[in-house]
Amino acid sequence: MKKALAIAGILAIIITPTCSFADHLEPKESKIKPGSNLAHTDLSGRDLSGANLFLATLRDANLSDADLSGASLWLTNLRDANLSGANLSFASLIFASLRGADLSGANLRDANLTSTDLSGADLSGADLTGITANNLKSCPRFLTGGWVCENNSLIQR
Repeated sequence: MKKALAIAGILAIIITPTCSFADHLEPKESKIKPGSNLAHTDLSGRDLSGANLFLATLRDANLSDADLSGASLWLTNLRDANLSGANLSFASLIFASLRGADLSGANLRDANLTSTDLSGADLSGADLTGITANNLKSCPRFLTGGWVCENNSLIQR
Protein backbone atom coordinates (compact mmCIF):
# COMPACT_ATOMS: atom_id res chain seq x y z
CA MET A 1 0.00 0.00 0.00
CA LYS A 2 2.80 2.42 0.90
CA LYS A 3 4.50 1.65 -2.39
CA ALA A 4 1.32 2.43 -4.34
CA LEU A 5 0.90 5.75 -2.50
CA ALA A 6 4.52 6.69 -3.18
CA ILE A 7 4.14 5.93 -6.88
CA ALA A 8 0.88 7.89 -7.04
CA GLY A 9 2.58 10.86 -5.35
CA ILE A 10 5.50 10.80 -7.77
CA LEU A 11 3.14 10.57 -10.76
CA ALA A 12 1.11 13.51 -9.46
CA ILE A 13 4.25 15.64 -9.26
CA ILE A 14 5.46 14.59 -12.72
CA ILE A 15 2.20 15.24 -14.56
CA THR A 16 1.21 18.44 -12.76
CA PRO A 17 1.43 21.31 -15.27
CA THR A 18 3.94 24.04 -14.48
CA CYS A 19 1.80 26.76 -16.01
CA SER A 20 -1.84 27.58 -15.63
CA PHE A 21 -4.44 27.05 -18.33
CA ALA A 22 -5.42 30.66 -17.54
CA ASP A 23 -2.09 32.02 -18.80
CA HIS A 24 -2.56 34.88 -21.24
CA LEU A 25 -6.31 35.13 -20.65
CA GLU A 26 -8.17 38.29 -19.73
CA PRO A 27 -8.93 38.32 -16.01
CA LYS A 28 -12.36 39.26 -14.69
CA GLU A 29 -12.70 42.80 -13.33
CA SER A 30 -13.11 41.38 -9.80
CA LYS A 31 -9.59 39.87 -10.01
CA ILE A 32 -7.95 43.27 -10.61
CA LYS A 33 -7.27 44.31 -7.03
CA PRO A 34 -4.41 44.75 -4.53
CA GLY A 35 -2.28 41.65 -4.04
CA SER A 36 -3.80 39.73 -6.94
CA ASN A 37 -1.81 37.37 -9.14
CA LEU A 38 -2.22 38.58 -12.72
CA ALA A 39 0.96 37.03 -14.08
CA HIS A 40 0.86 36.14 -17.79
CA THR A 41 -2.51 37.86 -18.30
CA ASP A 42 -3.57 39.97 -21.27
CA LEU A 43 -4.63 43.43 -20.13
CA SER A 44 -3.63 45.16 -23.35
CA GLY A 45 -5.66 48.27 -24.12
CA ARG A 46 -7.63 48.00 -20.85
CA ASP A 47 -8.73 51.06 -18.88
CA LEU A 48 -7.11 50.56 -15.48
CA SER A 49 -6.85 54.26 -14.66
CA GLY A 50 -6.75 54.84 -10.92
CA ALA A 51 -6.53 51.09 -10.20
CA ASN A 52 -5.09 49.98 -6.87
CA LEU A 53 -2.67 47.16 -7.68
CA PHE A 54 -0.55 47.44 -4.53
CA LEU A 55 1.55 44.26 -4.14
CA ALA A 56 0.02 42.67 -7.25
CA THR A 57 1.97 40.29 -9.48
CA LEU A 58 1.86 41.23 -13.16
CA ARG A 59 4.96 39.36 -14.22
CA ASP A 60 5.04 38.71 -17.99
CA ALA A 61 1.64 40.42 -18.33
CA ASN A 62 0.67 42.20 -21.55
CA LEU A 63 -0.28 45.76 -20.61
CA SER A 64 0.56 47.31 -23.98
CA ASP A 65 -1.51 50.41 -24.68
CA ALA A 66 -3.30 50.04 -21.32
CA ASP A 67 -4.41 53.14 -19.40
CA LEU A 68 -2.81 52.97 -15.95
CA SER A 69 -2.88 56.71 -15.36
CA GLY A 70 -2.99 57.53 -11.67
CA ALA A 71 -2.72 53.83 -10.75
CA SER A 72 -1.20 52.73 -7.45
CA LEU A 73 1.47 50.17 -8.32
CA TRP A 74 3.46 50.24 -5.06
CA LEU A 75 5.57 47.09 -4.61
CA THR A 76 4.02 45.61 -7.76
CA ASN A 77 5.92 42.91 -9.67
CA LEU A 78 5.95 43.98 -13.33
CA ARG A 79 9.02 41.94 -14.23
CA ASP A 80 9.24 41.26 -17.98
CA ALA A 81 5.83 42.89 -18.53
CA ASN A 82 4.92 44.50 -21.84
CA LEU A 83 3.99 48.11 -21.07
CA SER A 84 4.80 49.48 -24.51
CA GLY A 85 2.61 52.45 -25.34
CA ALA A 86 0.92 52.28 -21.92
CA ASN A 87 -0.29 55.44 -20.16
CA LEU A 88 1.36 55.50 -16.72
CA SER A 89 1.04 59.26 -16.21
CA PHE A 90 0.71 60.19 -12.53
CA ALA A 91 1.09 56.49 -11.59
CA SER A 92 2.89 55.53 -8.39
CA LEU A 93 5.43 52.75 -9.00
CA ILE A 94 7.35 53.15 -5.73
CA PHE A 95 9.42 50.02 -4.91
CA ALA A 96 7.98 48.27 -8.00
CA SER A 97 9.97 45.73 -10.00
CA LEU A 98 10.19 46.60 -13.69
CA ARG A 99 13.15 44.29 -14.38
CA GLY A 100 13.24 43.52 -18.08
CA ALA A 101 9.95 45.34 -18.72
CA ASP A 102 9.21 46.93 -22.09
CA LEU A 103 8.13 50.54 -21.49
CA SER A 104 9.05 51.73 -24.98
CA GLY A 105 6.81 54.59 -26.04
CA ALA A 106 5.03 54.62 -22.67
CA ASN A 107 3.68 57.82 -21.11
CA LEU A 108 5.38 58.15 -17.71
CA ARG A 109 4.63 61.87 -17.38
CA ASP A 110 4.66 62.86 -13.67
CA ALA A 111 4.96 59.21 -12.56
CA ASN A 112 6.78 58.32 -9.35
CA LEU A 113 9.41 55.57 -9.73
CA THR A 114 11.23 56.15 -6.44
CA SER A 115 13.23 53.06 -5.39
CA THR A 116 12.03 51.10 -8.44
CA ASP A 117 14.07 48.29 -9.99
CA LEU A 118 14.60 49.13 -13.68
CA SER A 119 17.32 46.57 -14.43
CA GLY A 120 17.13 45.61 -18.10
CA ALA A 121 14.04 47.75 -18.72
CA ASP A 122 13.47 49.49 -22.06
CA LEU A 123 12.35 53.12 -21.71
CA SER A 124 13.24 54.12 -25.27
CA GLY A 125 10.81 56.67 -26.67
CA ALA A 126 9.02 57.00 -23.31
CA ASP A 127 7.71 60.40 -22.15
CA LEU A 128 9.57 61.03 -18.89
CA THR A 129 8.46 64.64 -18.41
CA GLY A 130 8.11 65.47 -14.70
CA ILE A 131 9.08 61.95 -13.60
CA THR A 132 10.36 61.30 -10.07
CA ALA A 133 12.97 58.56 -10.33
CA ASN A 134 15.40 58.75 -7.43
CA ASN A 135 17.06 56.07 -5.33
CA LEU A 136 16.51 53.49 -8.07
CA LYS A 137 17.52 49.90 -7.34
CA SER A 138 19.12 49.78 -10.80
CA CYS A 139 19.21 51.71 -14.06
CA PRO A 140 17.29 50.76 -17.21
CA ARG A 141 18.97 49.16 -20.21
CA PHE A 142 17.58 51.72 -22.67
CA LEU A 143 16.50 55.31 -22.04
CA THR A 144 14.72 57.84 -24.20
CA GLY A 145 16.96 60.47 -25.83
CA GLY A 146 18.16 63.29 -23.59
CA TRP A 147 17.97 61.23 -20.40
CA VAL A 148 20.70 59.50 -18.38
CA CYS A 149 20.82 57.37 -15.28
CA GLU A 150 23.36 58.70 -12.80
CA ASN A 151 23.74 57.83 -9.14
CA ASN A 152 20.60 55.68 -9.40
CA SER A 153 18.45 58.58 -10.59
CA LEU A 154 17.00 59.45 -13.99
CA ILE A 155 18.18 62.90 -15.06
CA GLN A 156 17.26 64.93 -18.13
CA ARG A 157 20.27 66.40 -19.94
